[in-house]
Amino acid sequence: MGKNDKPRKSSTPESKKQAAIWCVIAIIAVTVMIAAMNPWHQPTTTAQSAPTGQTQTHSPTKAERKTKNKPSGSLRQQAQAMFSAKTAEQIADSVRDLLNAPENSNVDTLGNLLYRHNRQDLAEATDLYDAIGQQKDIDTIRSLAREWYPQAMQAGIEARRDDLSSGLDNTAREVATIERDDLSGTQGCGDLKAAYETAKRLVDSKSDDYDALTKAQQNLTTAMSGCATNLDPTNREKVFGRPQGTLKEDKE
Repeated sequence: MGKNDKPRKSSTPESKKQAAIWCVIAIIAVTVMIAAMNPWHQPTTTAQSAPTGQTQTHSPTKAERKTKNKPSGSLRQQAQAMFSAKTAEQIADSVRDLLNAPENSNVDTLGNLLYRHNRQDLAEATDLYDAIGQQKDIDTIRSLAREWYPQAMQAGIEARRDDLSSGLDNTAREVATIERDDLSGTQGCGDLKAAYETAKRLVDSKSDDYDALTKAQQNLTTAMSGCATNLDPTNREKVFGRPQGTLKEDKE
């Protein structure tokens, strides 16, 4: 492998600086995710903030197109197909695309998800990028990529499932309140029940479908935010409760 094939050196000061930046990004991502799952959060740059009656379209990104075209089979079988007949640079790009997906979303990318669930080694693909930086032979690099992929995806599956599971009880109460007070006709609120039922089915069945879990988390977050945005303050408090830090006398 020639020098031009080296994407980066993990052992250099520059790569350590890059890893530190990743950590900062991960911390920010945690805050963003908490805000996204908070029904009081008012997004301004996503499809959730679209005016009533309007729908914003989303063009699939490069990473999302690759995700949709993933090979079938077990995670190890997928890895065998995904990292065949590629240069070190192409393998590095593929791994980076996977870690950065889904882009421009209301949920964590795979990389941030792994960071938040304490899998920094997988979030940085440490062994793989070290081998690339050291200009190991392509067979070694390909083998490491095929080892990394099933580990990273399985950890991602468990993390997505855990995220969904942790909020289901609250969402069930919110859905029950929406139905009891006949608020399903409010934009977003009618979508919350279906999003909740899909998420619960995936969690209860211990689904290993990473894409389905990610989509369920996206839909649940979108419905929750949309519902909260379109409810009047009184009904919003009935469904989602009072925001933390708000005193009763402050309520309008």
